[in-house]
Amino acid sequence: MTATFDQKLSAVTGTSRRIAIDDPHGRYSGGLLYYLAKSKSMRGSALALGGEPFGEHFDAFALLAGFSLEVLIKGTLLGLGEKVPLTHNLLKLVDQAGLTISSDDRAVLRALTIYTIWRSRYPAAKGKNEMIEDTEVLDSQYLHSGSLESIVSSACTSPRAVNTASYERLYDFFVQRFFDVQSRVFESAEFSFNIAPAAPT
Repeated sequence: MTATFDQKLSAVTGTSRRIAIDDPHGRYSGGLLYYLAKSKSMRGSALALGGEPFGEHFDAFALLAGFSLEVLIKGTLLGLGEKVPLTHNLLKLVDQAGLTISSDDRAVLRALTIYTIWRSRYPAAKGKNEMIEDTEVLDSQYLHSGSLESIVSSACTSPRAVNTASYERLYDFFVQRFFDVQSRVFESAEFSFNIAPAAPT
């Protein structure tokens, strides 16, 4: 059974992470606050574009929203001492962190994953079946009957759809988990010659 977030957090509470300030790559890839700063930057850009599902800039909003959550969760994983996978799959990252989220939040993260993997970046998915399945997932977020006004209103407010409200709810949740980790793990900035090389695994 995979450990819960609280169990993982308990295991790293009081530990320290040594960051080499004279190694730019190591500093940026290993310093937790750099993950938060990058996530905040992308969040600001996403919100500037607006998260209205039928808006002109929605694909760009969804891409930046998904990436901002991805970076935030990956920073959390790093602080938990986890190996950070090379993936855009937000549900995989959430599960690795041991986080429990609602079915509504899982639906939004699944949709954002589709946007970050291909929908906001390319005209089509890698494969035909992937495109059909992913399009069905995205279409399932929206009403398909009723007045245009009710369809638009539902898309903009549904907790299961990608929109500004669902994104803000998720961002607030993940930033709190990030701070749970960041406040319990000490980071020291040191010169690389003071840091012993990591033992081979």
